[in-house]
Amino acid sequence: MLGPINFITRHLINSLAGFAAFVVSVVNISGAAMILSLPLTIGAYYLSNKITLAVQKSSQRKKIGLSKSEYHLIEAQLKQAKAHAQTLTQQIVRVRSVRSFKQINEMSKLTKRIINIVQTNPQKFYAVEDFFYAHLPSAVQLSDKYTLLTKEQVTGNEIHLALEDTRKTLKELHVTMEEDLKNALASDIENLKIELDFAKMSNEKRKERLKVGGE
Repeated sequence: MLGPINFITRHLINSLAGFAAFVVSVVNISGAAMILSLPLTIGAYYLSNKITLAVQKSSQRKKIGLSKSEYHLIEAQLKQAKAHAQTLTQQIVRVRSVRSFKQINEMSKLTKRIINIVQTNPQKFYAVEDFFYAHLPSAVQLSDKYTLLTKEQVTGNEIHLALEDTRKTLKELHVTMEEDLKNALASDIENLKIELDFAKMSNEKRKERLKVGGE
């Protein structure tokens, strides 16, 4: 859940720590023991990375008001969701109908948008918990089932009914995931409305002052 700035900062610090360890080892170690310079440099980089990453995560969770357990939970759910998103994307090229291709493609896009929103603002996870725990896993399972059935060179009423039922359920899930996206954006939309109302009120007051001044 850390951004690119954190990544760049962390690895810059790690590089400096590794370089410092290398210089110290070269200055203080001579002869055959010089071979230890490389593992010492790598060890310093690794240790610095662990410490800096822990500090960055602690700083971020305090900033956004999450406990350590909440932060780790959301982090784990995002990791799982990204794996599901990758699987869903792979299903796109496996479907054989244009309609199903479009549907799974749209679901894949919705999934990535919701993940990115929660990645940026972890507190939004609680507005879309069902997406992570139920809706996305179900979408992946059903799309996998659907692509498997369409690959089977078997005709018959039973297969046809199973495919239709899966298509119908995927369509319902698509609608549900659209609602998940709306829920993820709800607070942003509300904040935008408040800002617009405030801007309108300020504008009206400015017009009134100009009107009074003109009289």
